[in-house]
Amino acid sequence: MSFIFSLLAAEPAVIFAAKETTKSQAQSSSTWIMWGLIAVMLVVFYVILIRPQRRRAQEHEQMVQKLTRGDEVVTIGGIHGTIHRLGDDTVELEVDEGVKMTFSRSAIARTLTPPGEDEEEPEEEEELEEEKLEEDEETEELEDEEELSEEEEPE
Repeated sequence: MSFIFSLLAAEPAVIFAAKETTKSQAQSSSTWIMWGLIAVMLVVFYVILIRPQRRRAQEHEQMVQKLTRGDEVVTIGGIHGTIHRLGDDTVELEVDEGVKMTFSRSAIARTLTPPGEDEEEPEEEEELEEEKLEEDEETEELEDEEELSEEEEPE
């Protein structure tokens, strides 16, 4: 053991070299941790901000492509109107009787009438439900009559 102490006392450079090796290992591990944290922050940034924005932009593009004549829309400036004519990149809106304005398709913020929904459909659905109820009542009456006739026959 005295040999080791005498060696260390004679060669102080060995002690400093050991300390430097420990420092470089600590610096290298802290560098990797820093890069890992930056990578995690970038992933979180992508998931929270970029991805939802892309999805909204894609939904808006689909909505603009599905516009048809007669749809009620709102522009990004807040002007309400009905689509009178569609061009490749433009939309002509009728904002009042005889007042027509031309906008870029991308200036349409949202539609007020959902695509494919007519005002007459709910009435038709109610009529179909009423018909089904009437048919159900008729079948129940027929079944009741058959049961009564079956009960009367054996007597």
